[in-house]
Amino acid sequence: MQRYLLFFFFLILFTGCASFPIQKTSPDKPLESASLLKFSDVPVPQGFRLIANESFIFQNENGRVGLLRYAGSPTADQAVNFYRQQMPVNGWFLLNVIEYGRRVLNFEKGEETCIITIEPATTKTLVSISLGPKSKSSPSLKKNESPNLPKDSTLK
Repeated sequence: MQRYLLFFFFLILFTGCASFPIQKTSPDKPLESASLLKFSDVPVPQGFRLIANESFIFQNENGRVGLLRYAGSPTADQAVNFYRQQMPVNGWFLLNVIEYGRRVLNFEKGEETCIITIEPATTKTLVSISLGPKSKSSPSLKKNESPNLPKDSTLK
């Protein structure tokens, strides 16, 4: 009897995993925008879902701030290509791209900045979208002066 139970357990274990379809996207196929967007001018590729408990948005008539986290099956390279193509279509200007395992794309539009961080994980890709106002430079600071150190301090 125990042999049959053990056999049945392994049968369910190995066939159960194979019965769940895993949707993979082709690396050559460009991604399309998802239909539901949190910010109308910041697209999200299809195949990504919002991680609600790691995301927030604040918007009012004076501006908007948000951190949106998404997980999905498209590759990190597909997501980078998507944002390089789609953000300019929505009026965003690409400032730079930093790659170090993660990919960080920095955009600006008007008085706002948008930082998109894309990182590959074991079975999915994570996308973080940080949006907020541009920093106002302090008129009292001179070029190359640090705002955090007293004028007479030296590093040791």
